[in-house]
Amino acid sequence: MVLELLAHLVFSTMTDLHNIYEQLKEEGEVLAGNLMDIRHRVAILTHIYIDSGMNHAFSQIAAHGALWGLGYFESGGSLGRLVAYRYFYSAREKAFRLGILREFAEAFRRVNRQVCIDTYANYQFTKLHGETVGAHEILPPELLDALNRVHHARRNRVKLTATEKKDVFEQSFRCEQEYTVAPGVKKAVSEFECKIMKWLCLHPIVRFSYFPKFQFFMFRDFSNTEERIAKGLRAYDLAQHTGWDKVLDSMQYYGQMPNEFFRDPVLHFDRLKKEIIRKGQVASQLKE
Repeated sequence: MVLELLAHLVFSTMTDLHNIYEQLKEEGEVLAGNLMDIRHRVAILTHIYIDSGMNHAFSQIAAHGALWGLGYFESGGSLGRLVAYRYFYSAREKAFRLGILREFAEAFRRVNRQVCIDTYANYQFTKLHGETVGAHEILPPELLDALNRVHHARRNRVKLTATEKKDVFEQSFRCEQEYTVAPGVKKAVSEFECKIMKWLCLHPIVRFSYFPKFQFFMFRDFSNTEERIAKGLRAYDLAQHTGWDKVLDSMQYYGQMPNEFFRDPVLHFDRLKKEIIRKGQVASQLKE
């Protein structure tokens, strides 16, 4: 009888944890907006970084990745201008290649959106239930341990050591790359039919705004998970060398976020969240 009661309690707890996690993912989906709302996602990721006591560096570098992608893969970005220049002689060819680029940019935005949703849900879930029995069934153990260390440091108002902060970043980054990014990139690449455009999209030139002068990453194969991880760890090292305050401030150079965001990113996120909730309520009322 006792064993049956314990089994029922464990089952109930796991069911509750799964429901809570799914609710947080749904909340993250609403906040992340549609595929074009990359600025929403930058605000969310930056809010997580600040809320963590500046210990969850993954969310800060992910915000840079989102802003870089907005200025590179979009048809009006760096790669789009290159394609337009390459095919200046034929409006038909140029439109065809730019159409392919738009499809890849959409796939990139889809991956970026899912990364934001997962990051939000994982952070909020571990903040609430990271040490609850059964939490390891919801998140990969290495990610759960990393985020629990972030929350423990935040609750005690301490900064993680440089080694601890990098380890948390690496565990978060590896999980994101393996579980979210890899499938999304693989799907996008599988849909390519134009060899030239495939080559261009898989050999991006990456330069985040906090990189030292003349520093950039050239990919041999953007679809290779291990190469993305290696480059991501190098991006972390450059951020550490630059200084985290400068890494945050340097997002101004992308020219995408409003001034309010830089004056007070926490207030900006709070207002954004309230506005999204308000619009959701209005939409619900109109449906009734």
